[in-house]
Amino acid sequence: MWGLLLGLGIVGCAGTQTPPERISSPGEALFNGRVKTDVTCYRCHNGDGTGTLRGPSLARRIPKLTDEEIVAAIVEGPGFMPSFNGKLDDAEMKALTAWLRGRFPKTNEADNSSSP
Repeated sequence: MWGLLLGLGIVGCAGTQTPPERISSPGEALFNGRVKTDVTCYRCHNGDGTGTLRGPSLARRIPKLTDEEIVAAIVEGPGFMPSFNGKLDDAEMKALTAWLRGRFPKTNEADNSSSP
């Protein structure tokens, strides 16, 4: 019983899509499920990437990753994240990565994290 309630609670804490009139790039449209119905990053990470109970905020993760690592995460689906392998073509992957990079740019802290 409690497991069912917890499961329903987590499912009910899904993210909110950014309204179409506020979307400013193709990558943001993809992230928000406005282009492909099976690419719905917003459901776990919220329409702006700030996270929900289902998925973390990307504000601390994306700045630490290279563009190649962002693509690998999308393709492989680390942890509980589903894989989006085969759901995005190269141009869409670039657009999504560009939006994520623009939304959560590298910081000095992230740039220095790989230094010895």
